[in-house]
Amino acid sequence: MTRAKNIVLFFFLFSQGTLLGQTDSTAADSSKRSEIVNTDSTKKSDHGIVGAPFVQFAPETGFAFGAAGLYYFHIHADTSEGKANRTSSISFGGNYTQKHQLSTGMDYTLNFMHDRFYVYGGLDYKRYPFKYFGIGDHNPKEPIDNYTPFWWGGDLLATTNVISTSKGEGLNVGVATLTRKDIIVSSTKGGILDTGNVPGKKGGTSTGVGIISVYDTRDNVFSTLEGQYVDFRTMFYSKAFGSSFNFVKLTLDTRTFIPAFTGHIIALQGLMTLTNGGEPFYTMAQLGGENNMRGYFQGRFRDNDMAVLQGEYRLPVIWRFGLVGFADIGEVAGTVKEFSLPGIRWTAGAGIRFLFSESERIVVCFDVGFGSDCAAVYFYVKEAF
Repeated sequence: MTRAKNIVLFFFLFSQGTLLGQTDSTAADSSKRSEIVNTDSTKKSDHGIVGAPFVQFAPETGFAFGAAGLYYFHIHADTSEGKANRTSSISFGGNYTQKHQLSTGMDYTLNFMHDRFYVYGGLDYKRYPFKYFGIGDHNPKEPIDNYTPFWWGGDLLATTNVISTSKGEGLNVGVATLTRKDIIVSSTKGGILDTGNVPGKKGGTSTGVGIISVYDTRDNVFSTLEGQYVDFRTMFYSKAFGSSFNFVKLTLDTRTFIPAFTGHIIALQGLMTLTNGGEPFYTMAQLGGENNMRGYFQGRFRDNDMAVLQGEYRLPVIWRFGLVGFADIGEVAGTVKEFSLPGIRWTAGAGIRFLFSESERIVVCFDVGFGSDCAAVYFYVKEAF
């Protein structure tokens, strides 16, 4: 979540002497889940509270201003083995954007049983005016409708470690549940969402349960130098669970990080989404935004299925500054059979990186992305993947 990414930056900004109730906490995150704070479990840490304002920029929001806070603690910090669990945390935050979008929410990560069992998730509330370009892989450059959704919801995931590795978390498997309530507060009168047959145009409840597996051997989740990450999930949404829609959604996120020259990294990511059933338009897989196909407006192309391949070359330049070059290809489709060469989209671009925290390798990113008929600028915290 964007909220968590901002907390990452400001946790380390304020941890240099302004923590409330801190002992000698040392952050050494190795978890994709929280992306907030996970201390080295071999060092003793107590608890604390941090908070700060933040600012960021993306074409979907313009400038966004907000504040975030985090309470971190240990569950059973002292153990008979002399090893504490990684840090658990509860984060909270909110922001208001230049385009009058409001987001608030909280995340939580709880670590138990010497880091062999995890419970994590979050709660969110959003009122988010947005642009609608249509469904499919041949949408126009300009939006065909504008709408304001109001939604709230949350998710809960529980996993256990089944294979440990020397770096990262190894293999974790578990279960997940998610629910969200969407209300389309307004849309353009006479527009496609007002008059057309768009799934979910009146909002509804999306409730699902599923299974997840995560394999992680990355040396660091903020700016990885080597390792792999594979996240596979199958979610079942059904009216039997109180959902307004029936569909099954499979998602795969796989990443590989290959050291090249000293400090140079080749980073690759593959994303796949496959959906069977009547999914509402607002939860469909989307191309665009700061995390995939940079250059396209988020949601420029959306549909049941999606495939994306991203590549980056990251290199240090001077002091804490570095450069990144990236290129992406991707496509959305109604079904797997509808994927085709004419539907493939591409983006490419470059960015500047500033290493905010040397010990944790947290970076502040400034990117410019281009597509065949688009361009966009992004300012955010933490690598795109």
